[in-house]
Amino acid sequence: MTGHPWLLVAVCLLCAAPRDSVCWHPDRGETRPAALDHVASAQEDLRRKMATTWDRAPRLSAETPFESGLPSCRARQTRRIRATLPADLVGRTILFAPADRMAAADIRVATSARRVTEIQADALADPRLIDRLGVRCSPTLVRATSEVELELVEDP
Repeated sequence: MTGHPWLLVAVCLLCAAPRDSVCWHPDRGETRPAALDHVASAQEDLRRKMATTWDRAPRLSAETPFESGLPSCRARQTRRIRATLPADLVGRTILFAPADRMAAADIRVATSARRVTEIQADALADPRLIDRLGVRCSPTLVRATSEVELELVEDP
């Protein structure tokens, strides 16, 4: 290795020079260091909560009837309530109705069915959703008129 040590130095410097990376990964907000024992503790806590929720969840099979507990509407009535909604629901309709009386709507929510396999809806009525949207009976058509107001038409 006599004669051109500067050539070896030049090659090493070229290889060590900073280059643009092949891909770029922008940061996605605030970052914090993570301690593995905290991560393990959080995973165990989540595992316990999921097990508890799973034990309380109703068991549905294909032949099981579904009933949300909403009574039938007695008369046509229109009312407005204040409720906060995501902006993407404004102008859309949500229908809460029995599976055998499902009409057209943007989102169809089944309130009852003889068998789970008969349901042709987007979702099953959930007590928290019913309460949040102020639904009192079935069928009810909910129109999101703004991000803070709903129009409910009972027995449409």
